[in-house]
Amino acid sequence: MRRGGVLILLIGLIILVAGGMALYFYMGPGIGPPATSQTTELPTEVPLVDIVRARTDIQANTVISDVSQLEIVQIPQNEFDPAKNFSNLSDVQGKLAITSIVAEQPIDKADLTEPGLSQQIPTAESPRPRDKAYPFLVNNLSGVADQIKPGDFIDVVATFTVLRRYSYPTGETIETVGGIPVPMLIRELTDPTFNTTKTIIQRAQVIRIIRPQVASADATPEPGAETTPPQSGNVPQVDASGQPIAQAGADGTAGSITQGTWTLILSVNDQEIELMEFALATNSRMVLVLRGAGDSTFEPTIGATFDLLVSEFGVPLPQNLPPNVISPNQAWTPEPTRTPAPTRVP
Repeated sequence: MRRGGVLILLIGLIILVAGGMALYFYMGPGIGPPATSQTTELPTEVPLVDIVRARTDIQANTVISDVSQLEIVQIPQNEFDPAKNFSNLSDVQGKLAITSIVAEQPIDKADLTEPGLSQQIPTAESPRPRDKAYPFLVNNLSGVADQIKPGDFIDVVATFTVLRRYSYPTGETIETVGGIPVPMLIRELTDPTFNTTKTIIQRAQVIRIIRPQVASADATPEPGAETTPPQSGNVPQVDASGQPIAQAGADGTAGSITQGTWTLILSVNDQEIELMEFALATNSRMVLVLRGAGDSTFEPTIGATFDLLVSEFGVPLPQNLPPNVISPNQAWTPEPTRTPAPTRVP
């Protein structure tokens, strides 16, 4: 019994050691099943948005007309304030800076404002002095059928009426001077008028267009205001934006623009203003000519008169026809009443 009990204890000990070794190799590194890995969640990335900032220093009281002064950069969306920042270059270009903006600084809406008329006048181009703003009243004919837009360049063509006095000899008379008969020439004075046309201004820029104000249908007329409707040709019919309304033709298509007047603000110098004022003071006709985009050519012209049309442009000059001399009998004898011929049937 004692030997049998020792054997049983020895077998049990062997089984325990074998089981422990098996468990060690099973749970050991590289042998047992891989340990469960824990997944770490990355933080959500904040999206980027565009923002407008100054590429160079921008001085106060200057109009941001050059887009090279600006640049687009990206910042986190949580740093962008729609009520403060700009995201498009077009929203900043053409605005007036009221404060100095340092390079690489975001441009805020509080730093800008709409420019006034004086800020919109183009800067001086040497050796030409800086232009001034001059109002000019046009209609649908002199204003190129209302196809002119702010920023366009125009020429001004004026037609003047010139008065020329003529002394034409019509005969002779004999007058006694100191007892001696002296033949005296009789002359007739006439004042015919002639037209002369010349381009007096070239490359004048249109700064603004001011159209007639549109009155609402339920507006109460002011005391003393004219209650009768304006005559056709004085004030054009316009839409809500102030644009003249094109009249429809008989076929239903848009026809000519309604007759009316509006004001163009032109950028011209003092000499050009003097030419236009003189033309207005002499009741001369002035029309605007719209230039094509990018046209900066100064075109020399000689003007147009009747003698220049004949000598320079080859317009034929008609010869004087002999006068139709009417005899006294033809003038004083009435012609008989002519009997109409019977209607011919084809």
